Amino acid sequence: MPGTSLGDAVERVEAAAREIGMPASDPRELPGHGAGVPGVASRTSRCSSLAALVTVYIVLGMLYESYVHPITILSTLPSAGVGALLALLAVGLDLSVIALIGIILLIGIVKKNAIMMIDFALDAERTHAKSPEDAIYEACLPALPARS
Repeated sequence: MPGTSLGDAVERVEAAAREIGMPASDPRELPGHGAGVPGVASRTSRCSSLAALVTVYIVLGMLYESYVHPITILSTLPSAGVGALLALLAVGLDLSVIALIGIILLIGIVKKNAIMMIDFALDAERTHAKSPEDAIYEACLPALPARS
């Protein structure tokens, strides 16, 4: 039914199977219960997420030849994810697969924006001899169209 979670549906199917006396040795398995061990998928996804985060940090560290700039860029990601989850809560939507894809895309856009701001600020520091504060401030300003 619409609005029912997969976990609730699986519980209802299992209760109905017990109710009609279905044998426990039935070889069929319900979707989502492939591993049979609770928490395995959760641990695997946490490890995968941590490995992805470390990989991104290493790649950004090599790109900028710095330990600090990757942390600056990656520090923008949690606020994007939390903001998206709060927006879903505010409008009363569930965390569906489509919403999760949207959150991942949002995090990618925020990361790209942070990379472009750091690039602009570093260039302004090197070529225009600006202080780091002035350079990042200028990087955050919206680009205005050229007047003709």
